[in-house]
Amino acid sequence: MFRSQPRRRIYLGPVILGPQPTTWIKKHRSFASREWFESQVRYGNWIVERGKTDCYWVYVEVVERIEPIRVLIKLKRESTHVLVYHAHVI
Repeated sequence: MFRSQPRRRIYLGPVILGPQPTTWIKKHRSFASREWFESQVRYGNWIVERGKTDCYWVYVEVVERIEPIRVLIKLKRESTHVLVYHAHVI
């Protein structure tokens, strides 16, 4: 069985941040903001989460100070919007 490659999508609908990403933004203010999340969701590579329909991961690399930081953004695609429900620094 072949793993599917992540697809670059351009999503132009509404992006809603859940409670966890909004508190996460407060801790990572140096690079993260509401606009940053929206741009990563709109133009990032969406990877389908195994075993779940309409749940995706977006991996983002951010250069902060000297070394890059990898951020995992978890989102769920609803019929009218996309909900960002988790963000985590890896």
